Amino acid sequence: MKCNPLHGLFLHLACNQENSFSAKFKNNSNMNKYILLLSLLSVMASAAVAKSPQNISRITDAKQQEERWQCHTALHAEGRKSKVENSIMPHVVFDGKIKANSIQSEMRKLKLPAFSVAVIHNGQLDWSDAWGQLEANGTPVDCGSLFQAGSLAKPATVLAALRLKAAKKIDFDKNIENYLASYELPAGQQNKTHPVTFRNLLTHTSGLTAGGYGGYAQKVQLPSDQQIVRGEAPSNTSKVSVENEPGTSLVYSGGGYTVVEIALQDHLNQDFNQIMNQWLLRPIGMKQADFSVPLAKSKHLYTARGHQIDGTVVPGGWHNHPEQAAAGLWATATDMAMLLIEMHKGFKGESEVFTKASILELISKPIENHAFGFRMMGQGDDVFITHYGGTMGYQAGMTLNLRTGDGAVYLSNANHGSNLGAAFLRAVSRTYDWSVFKEENVQRLKLPSKILKSLTGTYTFPDQGWQMHVTLENGDLRFEFPDGNRLPLVMTAIQGRPLEFAHETGVHAYFKDKESIMHIQLFGQIGQRLEISPSEK
Repeated sequence: MKCNPLHGLFLHLACNQENSFSAKFKNNSNMNKYILLLSLLSVMASAAVAKSPQNISRITDAKQQEERWQCHTALHAEGRKSKVENSIMPHVVFDGKIKANSIQSEMRKLKLPAFSVAVIHNGQLDWSDAWGQLEANGTPVDCGSLFQAGSLAKPATVLAALRLKAAKKIDFDKNIENYLASYELPAGQQNKTHPVTFRNLLTHTSGLTAGGYGGYAQKVQLPSDQQIVRGEAPSNTSKVSVENEPGTSLVYSGGGYTVVEIALQDHLNQDFNQIMNQWLLRPIGMKQADFSVPLAKSKHLYTARGHQIDGTVVPGGWHNHPEQAAAGLWATATDMAMLLIEMHKGFKGESEVFTKASILELISKPIENHAFGFRMMGQGDDVFITHYGGTMGYQAGMTLNLRTGDGAVYLSNANHGSNLGAAFLRAVSRTYDWSVFKEENVQRLKLPSKILKSLTGTYTFPDQGWQMHVTLENGDLRFEFPDGNRLPLVMTAIQGRPLEFAHETGVHAYFKDKESIMHIQLFGQIGQRLEISPSEK
């Protein structure tokens, strides 16, 4: 019997007794009686220990700790890791002036509570790390801390669906109605020759309503998938409809992925979390990734809380996303790195999870440089497939070169975490000599104050419901968003197109006077200035 001080005094005395008796009665037939007695005492003591609530909690905590990812640095990777950590630079470099920063310094500058990353090199995990706190000024994060991964749930859903297709469980090109039992798509632009299918739903070409999901605050009643797509209470989204003929245009649609979610559950008679565990998470070894809604309370102790731009915590810590296929994934950076590594293996024909045909199908027919939601960046064989995600209080991103097996993942717990995420990818690119995610070098242009002032005012973006104030600030323009969902931007005039401005994060803006109304192009959208009074001119 092994003596363990954690078993308590009673069993400790029994252990000492066993040792004493063993020495005194060695080779004595009576020893068996003592051994039997001591074994019974051991069982009784162990049972008492097992029933202790404190001990149950200790065992549970230890088990969870064992199952969590630890930070990792591969042999000879320390130099690369240090270089990435200390070479954070802006997207736009003005006049060739470059000043590198560290990840932790940039976090303090941005007031970003937590940042977790993983870097892949030659198809292997090169290193992973995490900085900051689960909540501002709270418990430190580590590589086993969970973050909401937002729309990174979508490529995970795609890859599970590709496995189901390879197993002949579903057909990507059949009418989706063949798989729907609890819901029927409303009549729209779909027809017999252009039906809604798994393929066009997963590639965002189904013609379904555009848009994403805001999630639901804690303790708010969650709608069913069917209520979500029907736009029925307590859903906070509008009804899904087929607005364009399927297969004719690329339009990002979170609703399309909820239809996929319903179809898979109806067809396989399992809930979505079970499907993803069986067909993706467990086979790959994404040991902490979780599609549960709501997230189990046992995981809250190591879950990063979401933060808004003003630094406050999202009420309740985070929003719940019953739209699991679109936005319901919780993960660590290492979990997502395991997914990318397995995709690289599949591309090489060396995966036991993904067939080579499945991975080739994923990238074989890109539409406007997008493949099943992945953005394809680069030229020829040197292409990185990239996907981003964001929910209330979280930003995430991941990229992979299928050919070389180089890639990276970042997760953050703030609405503006993508600013550091993009800088991190540039630092990785510089360190590992990638062809994408590079800095942009521009030259400042000093414009007269009269011209700058002529651009100020309030601009509206009717299609997006945005409003933005433009003011003059020390020879630059300041863009401020009253709704608070974006950080203010100080935009500098640069040489290039007329009236072109840039921000160090890579945001560009273009002004143009059309029919005596000043217009602005920003974030790929067009806004126009509200009429200003003569006194403001």
